[in-house]
Amino acid sequence: MKHFIFIAVIIIFGLLQTTILNYINIFNVKPDLLLISVIIASLNFQPVWAISLSIFAGILKDIFSGNAFGMHTLLFFVWSFLIIKLSRKISFDSDYIKLALLSIVVILNNIITRLIFLFLGNFISLGLFLRITFIESLYTALIFPLVLKFAKTRLIGE
Repeated sequence: MKHFIFIAVIIIFGLLQTTILNYINIFNVKPDLLLISVIIASLNFQPVWAISLSIFAGILKDIFSGNAFGMHTLLFFVWSFLIIKLSRKISFDSDYIKLALLSIVVILNNIITRLIFLFLGNFISLGLFLRITFIESLYTALIFPLVLKFAKTRLIGE
């Protein structure tokens, strides 16, 4: 049952990211709620469900973003797979460790996304890239504790 509720949460996050968050952005940068959902799913659900939910979140982000279709689906799958593998070796019990993991994943996701765009011919200046990466990482990290608390109390049951 929790899996289906989390699917609804992913859909809501996708809609929020494309609607309401457009009005509360900082320098045209929004937090990545769908990437947060990938991390929460990867740390709290069985691997098959976590990867399925991550792929679903990636498909939604690809649909809503209008960029190269499949890019986020592939990246979210990879992040989910790597987080699941890493969680078998490292304990992610502390919220601070989860926050550090989120920050690293957001930064790496931005770097890889921008490199893909560069190879596709969409040049972005280094200064703009660094600003977007820093602000998005910070903004997403600030939103993460709220989403994590909601997930723990309503979805995961910790």
